[in-house]
Amino acid sequence: MGTLSITELRTRTGLASSAVRFYERKGLLRATGRAGGKRVYDESAVEQIALIDLLKQAGFTLSEIAALVGPSGRTDPNWRSVAADKLRELDDRVQRIELARRALRHTLDCRHSHLDDCPVHHRILRAHAEALAAATNNGPPASRHP
Repeated sequence: MGTLSITELRTRTGLASSAVRFYERKGLLRATGRAGGKRVYDESAVEQIALIDLLKQAGFTLSEIAALVGPSGRTDPNWRSVAADKLRELDDRVQRIELARRALRHTLDCRHSHLDDCPVHHRILRAHAEALAAATNNGPPASRHP
């Protein structure tokens, strides 16, 4: 397996050299050594950076990624459970985004010149307030449909 300089790794992944060094400090990536005083990485670092980016896009924090994937790229044996938890979190986020999207769509399509005059808008706000209260009290969320 070949080695890559930090510049070659940056070219292959689009990740800035400073970000590569930051990932090293966070325990997400490991240089395999030095050549001419400069860091070198295994070819596998390209996939490691791609995995980190995919996990970031899925909503994982860098701390969560570091706990899930070591600097060698080996995943934690509990990765399925962690992934399932994150998938539930993403599904919840998608549901909240879809609700916000429907509310915004209504504001654009509303026949009232002022949202304050719209009963549907008020129902949306009441339902959202109930959902916020339920989430704060750790109870089941109230109906979120307008």
